[in-house]
Amino acid sequence: MKKTIKEILTQGKGILRDSKIETWALDSEILLCHVLNLSRVQLFTHSEDEVLKEDEIKYKELICKRAKRVPIQYLINKQEFMSLPFYVNKNVLIPRRDTENLVELVLEILDKEKKYDILDMCTGSGCIGISIAYFLPKSRVIASDISKDSLKVAKYNAKINGVDDRIEFVNSDLFKNISIKDKLDMIISNPPYIPTKDIDNLMEEVKKYEPIKALDGGEDGLDFYRIITRESIEYLKPKGILMFEIGYNQGKMVSNILKSHGFINVNIKKDLAGFDRIVFGIKG
Repeated sequence: MKKTIKEILTQGKGILRDSKIETWALDSEILLCHVLNLSRVQLFTHSEDEVLKEDEIKYKELICKRAKRVPIQYLINKQEFMSLPFYVNKNVLIPRRDTENLVELVLEILDKEKKYDILDMCTGSGCIGISIAYFLPKSRVIASDISKDSLKVAKYNAKINGVDDRIEFVNSDLFKNISIKDKLDMIISNPPYIPTKDIDNLMEEVKKYEPIKALDGGEDGLDFYRIITRESIEYLKPKGILMFEIGYNQGKMVSNILKSHGFINVNIKKDLAGFDRIVFGIKG
């Protein structure tokens, strides 16, 4: 006997609630919307509609995965960033609201009517570089990552957001395969910055399912900041900008790294919660 949307949703909510998923109600609704291709409003306006058996089975499978802490973004392969759609899977970090601060600052600093050459290093899903290309239509973006699987995701996201003709994707271990020197107006990066010892303290959804290689910043979390800052000098134009997303307690340390390599006007910008989130400076 077929069950109604209301009945299946009630079961899903119960499973996630019992599994101590904090957002159990919202997650169960999002997953059912995904399976049935409905909006959340339609779930309730069509609550007495019957659900096909195969859709019921698919929904239960997703609910069980979410109960095991698989991030919902990986289950529906979607995450919005800067009001743009992004495809995500286990090969990339899930784009976060905090990182939008980075893109918003770029858009605040740069003039959208001008052309810039910008490198997005450690691009992952491509959310930073693609958003910049979308909102700065005259600019050219290079997006690099050490992971070929990540670049596949980023290339797909560039295509669905209509900017694939203005982004060059490079498979590179940091600057190894980046050939243009003294030509970049900006290098921007959200590199791995979690200290190795802190990985085990992250949320289950993060430490069990998101790619550790994209999280682990070495013993003190600063390995990538040191390397990128040191090597960026020969790739940036005079007065070029280096900009990083940072951990909440890394502002002073990353600022000092930039200053020690001759960067001037080094600034720390806080996020909406009041935590240090961005460090940027100008090539001296």
